[in-house]
Amino acid sequence: MQQENDKTFKERLQDYLLETSTAAGLLKGTLLSTPDIDEAWLRYAPSFYVDAVRNFNSYPEFCLGCAGYLGMAVAFLWDKDWARYMDVTYSYFLGERGFDDMDDHITDTILKDRKHSVPAMQSCAANAYHFLLRECPEPGTAEAYRMFLATAEVMFKIGAAIELCRLGYKFEKVN
Repeated sequence: MQQENDKTFKERLQDYLLETSTAAGLLKGTLLSTPDIDEAWLRYAPSFYVDAVRNFNSYPEFCLGCAGYLGMAVAFLWDKDWARYMDVTYSYFLGERGFDDMDDHITDTILKDRKHSVPAMQSCAANAYHFLLRECPEPGTAEAYRMFLATAEVMFKIGAAIELCRLGYKFEKVN
């Protein structure tokens, strides 16, 4: 039962962020993804969660935004030269101050784009956080923790999709 509730929450959040990102012109109604990028999340998630959980109570939108920035960076590197970047470690995405400036490091050093990435992630992180708050999980509970993990994963996927869309990728029907 709990796994079904978690899945439903994740699906509703993903649909909501897809809808709001499409309305903002960041996506075109489709959550773009690749198995390579999805697999990268599985490798980076444990390290990301350690950093984000520690900072979430003080900086919830920042932590969720960093998941999105990580997705954007992975999608950018996937497009640039995946054979070269597929094995970079999580620390590659951290700034000089570690997790504290991950967003700046990704936007300035990897993406080299603030004009698109910063407003996109600020908007998505705020929408994701407000969605999470509307669910009213009791702070400090296992349910709240699972919801945070799901929200971070969805933010990673949304960030990757936004970057893939910006790079010109789209799903097309093949005959």
